[in-house]
Amino acid sequence: MGQFRLPWVVGLPAVAVVFAGIGLWRERAAPSYSYYRDVAPILSRRCEHCHSTGGLAARPRLGTYEDVSKVGAKMKYMVQARMMPPWIAENSGICRTWNDSSWLTNEELSTLVHWQEQGMPRGDPSAPSPLERKSLPDIGRADVTLDTGADYTAGLGASAYRCFVVDPELPRDRMLTGIRVVSTDPRMVAQVTIFSPESDEAEAEIARLDREDPGPGYSCYGSPRAEPARLVASWTWDSPSLPFPEGTGLRLEARRKLVVQIHYNVITSGLGAATRTRVDMRLNDIEEVRAASFEALSARDIALAPGKVQVEAEGERAVDRPTTVLGVAPQMHTLGRTMQIDLVRGASRDCAANFDHWNFYSQRLFIYDEPLQLEPGDRLKITCVYNTESTARPIQRGAGIQDEECKANLYVVTR
Repeated sequence: MGQFRLPWVVGLPAVAVVFAGIGLWRERAAPSYSYYRDVAPILSRRCEHCHSTGGLAARPRLGTYEDVSKVGAKMKYMVQARMMPPWIAENSGICRTWNDSSWLTNEELSTLVHWQEQGMPRGDPSAPSPLERKSLPDIGRADVTLDTGADYTAGLGASAYRCFVVDPELPRDRMLTGIRVVSTDPRMVAQVTIFSPESDEAEAEIARLDREDPGPGYSCYGSPRAEPARLVASWTWDSPSLPFPEGTGLRLEARRKLVVQIHYNVITSGLGAATRTRVDMRLNDIEEVRAASFEALSARDIALAPGKVQVEAEGERAVDRPTTVLGVAPQMHTLGRTMQIDLVRGASRDCAANFDHWNFYSQRLFIYDEPLQLEPGDRLKITCVYNTESTARPIQRGAGIQDEECKANLYVVTR
């Protein structure tokens, strides 16, 4: 799969004819749609697990014709912009596909758009199409639960990002194979990242930060603020559970504490609301699963000029051994717009991952439908695009709230 380029059409009259033709074709080709036959099944399997009473996005509800018709124009915009359903990894097949994706197919998107444009006809309620709710993944058993220890009231700015030091009390090394996030107000918890300090010095540092910061936990943003620290999980709010790729896990050391980093979103619950978060962990014995690890592909030097619509950062990594990439956990901050990973093999260059609808609150481990196989001599290139129009000073790489990042954490096993 090579790079894709749009054909060049010479001359404005030619462009006008082409696009006029496309418009006529769409108008003639679009069939008629109705809510009960065409729209309700899409919303049921793609949207209602969140947009329903008790869901993470209870407003707007999308379970009845009356509910949906009130927000038809907004829904059309959100799906066309690929803002809803929230899924930042491009999944059309042009740049690989992902397990358990929330990405609307082209047919589903076209149906929702044309139905709204046709006046949102109700159709025949006595003969609806079958409805199927989305089945969310689940890790099953919980062998250990990490408890952040207290209710936390998040605010705006730095108080919306918090690290909690938790002891899983492991008497021996185990393999982490999945997590489930449970909060008393799950609407507030946008993202959970878990780190393992990799030295006694790093563990002492997180203990100091926790001790000296008033209130539960301590302030953090892009990292646990102690090095070395190893990434062991990256989760976002779209599903309570995140099972790791089957038959694999990440090693947790005995008697080592963990850092649970939480990004809160107070918009849905409002300022002053509090929540307490627990993370269930499914563990396996060392010999039961294959050891995986996160390996970083990043732009080492980031220097973003302020006031720009588009500015890029790039990085590259050589592959030195046969490696299977099972998933990718991308990482940028709030100025990020897109991230692309390319596999360079000899003279060819193929897209390995594209996160083209970046949302800071939707970072997680994305798992490939088909693993990416790497061979010695291959190179991986990462390109991150940012919008710095809102800034007045150069932006550097860092873990602070005014810094940026360009990193893809590759979930890999060696062959």
